[in-house]
Amino acid sequence: MHSSYSEVEKRRKEILQELEERDKVYVKELAEKFGVTTETIRRDLDKLESLNKLKKIFGGAIKTSHQKLEWIYNDRESINLEVKRKLAAEAANWVEDNDIIFLQAGSTIAQMPSFLRDKKELTVVSNSVPIIFEFAQYKRNGEFDGRVIQIGGELQVSSMGMSGVLAQDMLRDISVNKAFFSCGGFTPENISTFQSESAIMMKSLLAQSQKKVLVADASKMGVKHLYKVTSLLEVDMIITDTDLPEEWKSHTELSSLQWVSI
Repeated sequence: MHSSYSEVEKRRKEILQELEERDKVYVKELAEKFGVTTETIRRDLDKLESLNKLKKIFGGAIKTSHQKLEWIYNDRESINLEVKRKLAAEAANWVEDNDIIFLQAGSTIAQMPSFLRDKKELTVVSNSVPIIFEFAQYKRNGEFDGRVIQIGGELQVSSMGMSGVLAQDMLRDISVNKAFFSCGGFTPENISTFQSESAIMMKSLLAQSQKKVLVADASKMGVKHLYKVTSLLEVDMIITDTDLPEEWKSHTELSSLQWVSI
C-alpha cells in the first residue's frame, strides 16, 4: 500500500528534525525508525537534497550548512568530536618512535597530539597553530622529548593553519616519513577541499611524504568539493569509521590501499 502524501511529508519533516539534532543521518537507521524500505528513504533524501534541505553522502545525509566554504575553527572542531578522537587515536598507533611526521592543519588531525606525547624522539612538522601550541605545552611540561617544527606563512582562520608562498617554500625543503591529512570529501578518483590555499598546501605536503595517510570520517565519503588535491589511488592508507563500500571494490587500483576502519 502506497504512503499518502501527508505521511510522506510528515516523514520528511521528521528526517529534517533528526538531522537538525544529530548533524548526520543514516539511510538504514531511518528505514528502521519509520518502518519503510531503504529505497523509500533514499527517495526522501533525493527530494530533500533537490530542495537544498540537506546534502547526501555515502549511506546517509548531512546538513547543507556543512558545505559552507568557511567555519569558525572551534565550531568545526566540535562536529563529530568523538569520532575525530577515535580516528586520531588510531592514526597515532601508526606512528613509531624516531618517525618524522607531518600533521596537517584541520580539526581532525588536531586531535592527534595528545596520543603522540609518549613517542620517543619523534619529529613533528605542522602548519597548524593549535597543534604546535599543544606540543609546546607538552615540551614545557616535560611530557614530550621530540622536536617540533612549525611551517610559517599566512594564517588561514578557518583551519587555524599557515599557508601561502612562504609555507610552500618551507615544505619544499622538508621530507617526512609519514603525512597525516584530512579533506573536505573523498571518492576513489578525487580527494578534495573547499579552499584553494588548502589544496595547494596539501599537494606540496604530499609531494614531500614517503607515506600518505588520509584520516577522514564517513561524512566525507562520496563528497566532492571544487578543489582536487589528489586521488585516493595515490594514498597509502585511509583511516575512517566505515568499511570499504562494495561499489568501490570494482576499482582494482584500490587493492593496494590499506583501508583501516575503526
